[in-house]
Amino acid sequence: MPSKINKDYILNIIEQINHPQNSGLIQTIENITVFEQKVKIIINSELTEGVKNVTGIWQSLIEKDSKIKDCSIIFTKHTAPALKKGMASKNDSFLNKYDLSHLGKIIFIASGKGGVGKSTISNNIATSIAEMGFNVGLMDADIYGPSQPKMLGLDKSKVKVLNKKIQPQKIGNLSMMSMGMLFPENEAIIWRGPMLMKAIQQLLLEVEWGNQDYFIVDLPPGTGDIHITLAQKVVVSGAIVISTPQDISLIDAKKAIALFSKTNTKIIGLIENMSYFECSNCGKKHDIFSSGGAKKITSSANIPYLGSIPLIRDIMECADKGRPYVLHKPEGKRLFDKVVKNIFSELNSN
Repeated sequence: MPSKINKDYILNIIEQINHPQNSGLIQTIENITVFEQKVKIIINSELTEGVKNVTGIWQSLIEKDSKIKDCSIIFTKHTAPALKKGMASKNDSFLNKYDLSHLGKIIFIASGKGGVGKSTISNNIATSIAEMGFNVGLMDADIYGPSQPKMLGLDKSKVKVLNKKIQPQKIGNLSMMSMGMLFPENEAIIWRGPMLMKAIQQLLLEVEWGNQDYFIVDLPPGTGDIHITLAQKVVVSGAIVISTPQDISLIDAKKAIALFSKTNTKIIGLIENMSYFECSNCGKKHDIFSSGGAKKITSSANIPYLGSIPLIRDIMECADKGRPYVLHKPEGKRLFDKVVKNIFSELNSN
């Protein structure tokens, strides 16, 4: 047996099991991670009684090893999701949608490109809504670059699985889950399309989200498979697009707007991040990344302008320290509460 606790070490343990389903089930393993003596096994299999028996033996044998503290097994293959009532017609636009009615109003937050602060904005919007007394879910759908755990100070937290359901991390009224919490921070995720969609499905359906008033989905940058599939599978209240004032960002913001328009997703509006820099010494505002472009887009596309967030050092420092800016200073609360009120206004409009 290998001396180092890694994938081969774990496989060596479970390959010794004498069970008719064992070898076949091993072939369905998608990933094995070991972090701080804790093992996570992700398998592409439905939870039948036979599978439950075999994986139970896996867990028992692995946890008997003195070098291992804990083992959890996560299943990524699901039966067809339940449909909402009244979805019998093939022409019904809600056919085959996931039943996520317990998540309240679902809001996508997207950007056509990376580096515009989408996750930081998502984080602060979710926190601001939670601080208003609402129950809020925050799903980090950026599989390749999950940053929500770090920005909420949860990157060292351990994920719990109870009754085969992943338990989200909670801070007050805010519940968050990210694929970044299921893998070591320095491990690259190299999944392709089908694996990505299984991961997204798992975050939606296999997490014990409970009942939420609002559910924020921090989408990955761009306009790829994840965006299209979620738009097709989720009854969404609307989407918010994040951009900076510079032309190259605005070009990609237009692509995100076009994607949501083509998938019949309501566009709640656009937020301009890093809108300007205000000098702390002289108080003068500087348009570091140009100005006025975002408002031109919202005017030409006939979508709401939800507000602007200036380029502030405190926002970056708060994110690095794992504390949302809205909780750090009154100015942060004022800025994002104003944006959230505009979001609420658009959500309640026809």
